[in-house]
Amino acid sequence: VPGWGLRPDGNSAIGTTHGAVVIDKAGNIYTSAKKGVFVFSPDGKVIHSYLDKQFSNLHDMEIREEDGKEFIYAARNNNAEGIKFNAASGEIVLNLPLPKESGLDVKFNPTAITVAPNGDIFLSNGYASNHIIRYDKNGKYLSHFGEKGNGMKQFNTAHGMTLDTRYDPPRLLICDRNHEPKGRLLHYDLDGNFIEEVITGLGMPTSAAVQGDYV
Repeated sequence: VPGWGLRPDGNSAIGTTHGAVVIDKAGNIYTSAKKGVFVFSPDGKVIHSYLDKQFSNLHDMEIREEDGKEFIYAARNNNAEGIKFNAASGEIVLNLPLPKESGLDVKFNPTAITVAPNGDIFLSNGYASNHIIRYDKNGKYLSHFGEKGNGMKQFNTAHGMTLDTRYDPPRLLICDRNHEPKGRLLHYDLDGNFIEEVITGLGMPTSAAVQGDYV
C-alpha cells in the first residue's frame, strides 16, 4: 500500500527500526523502533506510542493473549534483557535479565523471544554467547542450551526464533543466520533437544513466523 504508515509529508513517522512487528486482535500494528514502540491503526495512522527508554531497542516482539489481556514479549538486544508488557497500557510486568542461576558469565545481547503454550519463555542470546535461555511464566530460570559455533548443535547468530505450532507438541524454530557454510533453520523441542536441520537456500535467515502450513 503506497504511503502506508508515512506522515502527510511522505516521511517516516518512526525513524530507525529494528523491524519487529506484531498485530493485536483489533488489527492495530505495533512496530519497534530505536526510540520505542509505535502503534498504527490498520490504515496506517499512528494512534499510540511507547517512547520511554524502557521500550528502546526492541529487537524482536511477540504478542500473546493471557486471561483476556494482550501482552507483548520483547528482546532488548542493547539493553541486555527481555521484557513483557501490557499491549494496551504499556505496563511492564516482567523483566528478564541474564539469570545468575544459570551459571553463565557471558555478555547478554538477546535477539529473539518466544513463548510456549504453558507460558515458558525462550530468549535467544544471539548477538553474544548464542545460548537459548528458558524461563517459566514468572521469569524464573529453568534451563539453557546451545553454544556459539558452526557444529550441528551449535549456533552462529541465533537471530530469530518462533514457536512452530504445526507440530504436536510444538517445536522451537530457530534461525541460525551466520552458520557456515550456509544459514539454516533448526528445529528443537521445548526441552532444548536438537531435532533437525533445514537448509533454506535463502542465505541468511533472520526471522520466522508460522501461518497455517507455511513458514
